[in-house]
Amino acid sequence: MTPIKRPLAAAGAAVLLGLTLTACGGSSYPTDASEKEFCGGFGDVITATSAVEGEEPTEDEWKKLQKAYGDLGDIGTPEDIGDTERNGFEVMVDTITDLDYDEAKKSFGDEDGDDSIPGVSKDDEKDVDKFSDYLQDTCADQLGG
Repeated sequence: MTPIKRPLAAAGAAVLLGLTLTACGGSSYPTDASEKEFCGGFGDVITATSAVEGEEPTEDEWKKLQKAYGDLGDIGTPEDIGDTERNGFEVMVDTITDLDYDEAKKSFGDEDGDDSIPGVSKDDEKDVDKFSDYLQDTCADQLGG
């Protein structure tokens, strides 16, 4: 599995994430989503990810992925999410939605074996991993994982 797919694979989907942008803090994503809305939004991300036909997304597929992540950001997170997991959510959504295709494709197929997310701090990477765990615990029933 390429590093771009590693961070959320534990959530049961090959989600594209290893990108080259430092996420901005202090987002204004909603904090009152129901679990059903939240998990449904992530289900849409999985659908967009599954639609990628090759090893790497085309520019059109990238735009669809960005839209799915943008929609997930519009949904926000449930109230009971922890601060660490919430930051991981924000890092993930900000990173995907803010990165243009030409910059993103520099990370596609990264074969150096580095599992880190380039441009994202180690602390933020840990938060993304915690968010992955939260997703798996919260959405496993709805997403069949």
